[in-house]
Amino acid sequence: MLAPCSGLDIKSSGSGCVKVQSIEGDNCKIETEHGTSILQSVKGQKLHVQTKGGKVICLGTVYGNIDIHASDKSAVTIDKLQGSSVTVSTEDGLLKAKYLYTESSFLSSAAGDITLGSVHDSSSGCLKASTNQGAIDVYVSQLGKVELKSHKGSIIVKVPSSLQAHLQLSGKEVDVNSEVHVQEMAEVRKDDVVTVTGLMNQASKREKWIKADAPKGTVSFRRQSWFQSLKLQD
Repeated sequence: MLAPCSGLDIKSSGSGCVKVQSIEGDNCKIETEHGTSILQSVKGQKLHVQTKGGKVICLGTVYGNIDIHASDKSAVTIDKLQGSSVTVSTEDGLLKAKYLYTESSFLSSAAGDITLGSVHDSSSGCLKASTNQGAIDVYVSQLGKVELKSHKGSIIVKVPSSLQAHLQLSGKEVDVNSEVHVQEMAEVRKDDVVTVTGLMNQASKREKWIKADAPKGTVSFRRQSWFQSLKLQD
């Protein structure tokens, strides 16, 4: 059971660490320098975490409108985030989430990798993930709109065979696994970039789509079951 709390405002200097566990409140704000921030089983209207060099770790399920900003080489690792709006940004550190259940998610990294175990957004929701030099690896279990961009790295997109989506995959190379059944597939080459479009399971082009863009790398599109995604997360 979560203990009620009207709000938290915690600041830590140096290598001081912060752990917030099993609480429910309106607002939770955590600022650290090089120490680790841990949120475990927390539910709040607004959750804000900012670190200049420490790790951010979310354990169990964290509910709420979540805003995480991690500077320098800080890594962000997440078990499960659930909320209407999620924003996470890193600079050189890894951004890894096992589960995202959101209406809208905005994830960005300057040079780090972005790894998402299972993304489940609402039919009208969206996921946007971008990195400059890193790679993106994502399993999409349910979607409205998914937009992935890696300026200098590669992108791997994994989906269940039943997913309905319009696809637009662009990269120096595009690899659509033969196990994925894509209708109306077309390929266009322009300025050393390949763009592959198509439909999965007769999806509407306007409602549900996946766009992946890696102009300097490879976009790989694969079929994967939910059970397989669980094994890979471990």
